[in-house]
Amino acid sequence: MRSSSSGRLRWDLLVSALGALVVLYAVATGWQDLGTTLVTHERTIAVLVGTIVAGELARLRMPSGREIAPLASASALAACFLGPIEGEPAFDVAAGVVVLLVAFALAVAAVVRRVRGGAVGLGLAVANLLGVAVAAELARETGTPGSSLWDLQATRNASPAMVALVMVLVAALGMGVEVVVASASRSQRQGSPWTAALRDELEEAAPLTFAVITSGPMIALMAPAFGLASIPAALFPLAITYMAVFRFARNRSTYRQTIATLSLLTEHGGYTPIAHAERVAATSVRIGRVLALSERDLRELEYAALLHDLGQISLRQPIPGGATVLAAPSDQRDIAAEGARIIRHAEGLDTVAEYVEGQTTPYRLVRELGEPVPLPSRILKVANAYDDLTGGSSDPDRVAAAIERIHLGLGYEYDPEIVDALVKVTSDVASGRVAEREGASR
Repeated sequence: MRSSSSGRLRWDLLVSALGALVVLYAVATGWQDLGTTLVTHERTIAVLVGTIVAGELARLRMPSGREIAPLASASALAACFLGPIEGEPAFDVAAGVVVLLVAFALAVAAVVRRVRGGAVGLGLAVANLLGVAVAAELARETGTPGSSLWDLQATRNASPAMVALVMVLVAALGMGVEVVVASASRSQRQGSPWTAALRDELEEAAPLTFAVITSGPMIALMAPAFGLASIPAALFPLAITYMAVFRFARNRSTYRQTIATLSLLTEHGGYTPIAHAERVAATSVRIGRVLALSERDLRELEYAALLHDLGQISLRQPIPGGATVLAAPSDQRDIAAEGARIIRHAEGLDTVAEYVEGQTTPYRLVRELGEPVPLPSRILKVANAYDDLTGGSSDPDRVAAAIERIHLGLGYEYDPEIVDALVKVTSDVASGRVAEREGASR
């Protein structure tokens, strides 16, 4: 328990230190020009800061629970490339000034979120700032005097197509830094492998990520003709994509709520304890995170966990306490089979039904006979047994007794790798390091 808490603390300190170093770098390289910049480019700065703050306050919560701020990221990247602006002085500032402006905007957004009672999201903010610092340094400071990417854009001494291509590549590199740091922060918060968090970060938000990469350079390329109006104009397509993803996430959340409502049938019928399905779902998803399951597999695992006891509604007499782990193996199989049969009547839940049906298969059949039992089914078996044995209690003695009981079936009933993951997640919960809610936001 101490190791997980200390690891989390070390990561928080590292993230804070990275953010502080970036700001100190910006102060060291840009403070001399900051006063002049604020006077000369007050309208440009006001629009950029306002757009970044608005984008941060309009963070999008994805179905997995992760938050992203595509409008803020695109606006911050635009500040890295912005040069000539119709009706305004050319935005010829040092990279450090750009970083300070973005840091100020992120700080304002953080204060507003805190006043509203929301989370600050330090990891995401630092990831954004690091990405901007890399992109600004490459665009404005890299190269011999007069030959930086910004100079080539401003003086038009290079092919516009080549300048645009290099801008996109620099934006992609800056966005890549942001994604890597954000996924590392999420990995620490959830206790999942970093590679799995990075994979999910790239897969789930891919459309918005590509839109962000192109929107920043687009603003800079449009500004010589459209002036500051290029910022809302170039962000409009990204905003449309944002709204489409928002509706998708909302629909996914509604779908999850529908399944959660269906899972209440066994609770209201007196077959299972209150909140048993939700607890099993939460434990299953945490174990799945540790075992690096993809977001799609985690989502289907969560649905299966919510519906894993649905077959109990066919029983004439409820199982005492609803604890299927204490029922006869044949009864467990019948309940799982009946639940799977009911679930298959719903369109698109065939995989969920397969997971529910496979949850009663002993692990020895996988080990000795090679029976193809999906990993999510084996996770569900362990998570359900844990909740049945603890009754949802977090009392250390009951938790220890449940883990000990599960260890008695190690290698025979339960997959040892999954039991190890269970021990890890229960230790994290006991030490206060509870993972953020997995699956669709409610």
